[in-house]
Amino acid sequence: MRRCEARSLPTWWPRLALVALAVLQASPSRAEEAPIVPSLLRLSDAMEIALRGSTQLGVAQAQLDATRKQRLNALFNLGPDLSVSAGRSSATRTDFDLARQAIIYTDTIVTLGGRKIPYPVQQSLDPADRTEESSFRQYEVATRVRLFDGFANLARYSAAGHDVRSTQYDLAYTRKLVQQSVIAAYYNLLRAQMLLKVTQEAEAVAREQLDRTQAMYELGSAARSDVLKSQVQLGQTRLTTVQAENGVRQARVNLEYAMNLSTTTPFEIDSTVAQVGDEPVDYEAERGFALGNRENLLSLRASEKAAGRRALAAGGALWPTLDFQYSMGQSRSSSQFRFGAAENRSRSWAFSANWNLWDRYLNYSNLGQARASARIAEYNRRQAELDAVREIRTLVNDIAEARERLGVSRENVARSQEDLRLAQEKFRVGAGTILDTITAESDLTSTKANVVQAIVDYLIARANLARATGRPFSGL
Repeated sequence: MRRCEARSLPTWWPRLALVALAVLQASPSRAEEAPIVPSLLRLSDAMEIALRGSTQLGVAQAQLDATRKQRLNALFNLGPDLSVSAGRSSATRTDFDLARQAIIYTDTIVTLGGRKIPYPVQQSLDPADRTEESSFRQYEVATRVRLFDGFANLARYSAAGHDVRSTQYDLAYTRKLVQQSVIAAYYNLLRAQMLLKVTQEAEAVAREQLDRTQAMYELGSAARSDVLKSQVQLGQTRLTTVQAENGVRQARVNLEYAMNLSTTTPFEIDSTVAQVGDEPVDYEAERGFALGNRENLLSLRASEKAAGRRALAAGGALWPTLDFQYSMGQSRSSSQFRFGAAENRSRSWAFSANWNLWDRYLNYSNLGQARASARIAEYNRRQAELDAVREIRTLVNDIAEARERLGVSRENVARSQEDLRLAQEKFRVGAGTILDTITAESDLTSTKANVVQAIVDYLIARANLARATGRPFSGL
């Protein structure tokens, strides 16, 4: 019969459990603390904040960890298996009410030599129980290693190594994509602020023109319709300013989203980054650099190599396999009886070969699928290279266009300023109309906006080109 005892937990156990629960609950909160955003947010600061809290980078890092585990598993598959087994058993047997016999010496017999020999008498005793106990212990250690499998395990290990390199390049390219999204949002906020400044300047010019027209109307040198047209022009510029202010707010929201911020934080951005360089962009040089350094292309090349190694691994199933096995064991049984105890020891080793000559076409099917996957990986890599070349060509053209637009727009700003000055002077002396002045004001606002658009388009295209070629963003 087995006896069970109930034991109570120690008194310190509930307190320890509460402390562990508090630690587990506090850990995620520390990981999710909001980053500190400086009052003057530079582009490098914005990218660093985005990289710390990016979910895309978290997914890519988790994929890298998984592929590293797969590579480690493939490495251990090259070695032997090891298994250990042990067992223990005990038995108790009780026979109830067994008959017992006893020898009792009662009388004494005197022999001829004078010796006294007790005379035994067999006597039955009361029945009694008898208990027998025995135990058995056994353990075994066995190992097995595959000496030859058509080099399938080596091919799998090589494929796992290429998978790790592929995910490493994916992680680096994801990092570039996160940075690019921040750069675009940062420059778009700069665009919105510069456009707001243009509209505010236009509103100030329209207000000044209205004051001048109102004064001329009071002096009798301007008509009432001129005042109304000036008021309409001021209203239109004010409406444009309202839209520009909302554009700034929305661009700020987009930048906070790109930095993975869930709360609104007041900050200012660096406006000194609005610089356009004069250095030419060589398409052939950029194309050559991209083919050798762009991270997603390197990732696809590693994936292509991994697919080729898997095709080799699938072909290994067509070859015979050779295994080596070794085992060692010991067993021991004990009993209260002399002949019930025994001890055995054993060792064995063996080589075994196996060749699956027909498996209902399964191995050939797996080999065909693996080779098809290798061809798909090659086509994906070639298509990605074509897409990269086209993207670089487009970005180089966009940079050249933005630089040319900037030069033309700056010249038009100078012309529009002179045209506005002449229109205002003609209207003051009565040689021109208010419509000429309003048109000149609108032209000046448009040309200033074109300058802003050209500058920001150039900055974004230059950042996109750095990502497309695999260059770092440190020079931006």
